[in-house]
Amino acid sequence: MILFESGGIVALALLLLWIWAIFDCIATDSALCRNLPKGVWLIIVLILPDIGSIAWLLLGRPERASWRPGSSDYSKPRRPVGLEDHPRYSAAAGVTDRRSKELDAQLEQWESARSVEPPKERAELDKWEAELNRRESELRRRELEQRERDIERRERDDG
Repeated sequence: MILFESGGIVALALLLLWIWAIFDCIATDSALCRNLPKGVWLIIVLILPDIGSIAWLLLGRPERASWRPGSSDYSKPRRPVGLEDHPRYSAAAGVTDRRSKELDAQLEQWESARSVEPPKERAELDKWEAELNRRESELRRRELEQRERDIERRERDDG
């Protein structure tokens, strides 16, 4: 009955943790391993069973991974999102707010501006190209700012 003594139970728990860590390390996608390459993690877990298993658990496993070895379900549980969950939805009226109307008007203005005939002379073509390049760089700048705001929001939400 050595197994039921405190040392035997701890040894059995550490053995199970070690086996689980080996399977989890092998089954985890190498792109998702943190801090070290997957092969190094596997060697650490194999050579240092107790410390390596705990290090893999705390430092190497992908964040928010489920407890199944190699599971690729890393996201929060999802729920259906309806129209009423959209921030511009007005539950009382059942329609979107005035900001949506402003955006629709701006879209119509941009579409009407696009219907202009392209110039025929070289000087006008160069001016047109410069304007298009300016607009394109402005659009890229805005998209970059939006992506940075999205990343900051996600970091705040996760943190």
